[in-house]
Amino acid sequence: MILKHMRYTLVAGACAMLTTAGTAALAEKKPRGATPADPQQIIAKYLGNTWNWSQGGSYWGSGGKFQAVWTNEENQSKSYADGKWYVTNKGTLCYEAVWEWKEKNEPDEVRKNCWRHVVDKQGRLWQRHHEKEDWYRPSPEKLSSGNAIKATYDAHRRIVGQ
Repeated sequence: MILKHMRYTLVAGACAMLTTAGTAALAEKKPRGATPADPQQIIAKYLGNTWNWSQGGSYWGSGGKFQAVWTNEENQSKSYADGKWYVTNKGTLCYEAVWEWKEKNEPDEVRKNCWRHVVDKQGRLWQRHHEKEDWYRPSPEKLSSGNAIKATYDAHRRIVGQ
């Protein structure tokens, strides 16, 4: 029962964190007259960069390589993810990855998260998590150049033992 709770806490926490990690403003409705973002604009924004979250982060590497780390605030359990990322022709950024954590007692499952991106009439980028209705302006200070989670990723892999 505890492990099941940890799984749901991890997944719920990761989804909540991913949904709000890049916000710079309060949640809003989709900007009037917004159009899908150019996929090349989204690729340029994330490729080779780290999206820093409150309790972890994700690295969007070349060749579609995706890595992420998360530390559960409630019990300090560590997890990491490996997978792929891509951008659709409608400006949606997605990752598909398997999350690993210590004492995982279930088969690996690929989890998918996506963020739709649009550009408003002023040329500003907006995003929304695929499971949410609120739109946000991505916060530039949440992105850092390079793989800023590498050391944490390596440490979490050692702790988890996978």
